[in-house]
Amino acid sequence: MAQSRQANDQQPTRVPSEEREHLGKLAGELTRYEVQAEVMDEPDLCLRVRNPVSVYAVEDVICERREHDFAFIASFGVHLGNSGSVSLTAHKVAWLVGATKE
Repeated sequence: MAQSRQANDQQPTRVPSEEREHLGKLAGELTRYEVQAEVMDEPDLCLRVRNPVSVYAVEDVICERREHDFAFIASFGVHLGNSGSVSLTAHKVAWLVGATKE
């Protein structure tokens, strides 16, 4: 019984995915902007991006597999970019949360 209790106390193992990897790359690109970016697993896999100067400037970006690459999609369904254009996508996300003027 003690052995099964230990198994239940362990944290679930996070399974790496290509989507998670691409969200991590986008988070890395966002370090150039004054935003906070964190890959979230719950309730669904997404990149949560926050502008620390506004409690309202938060966006959840998801990553979807496409035929030839991966697409980054805003929470309201707008296509922000592809896995091949992470730098441009980061700029769009930063703009979306008000962290850039352009």
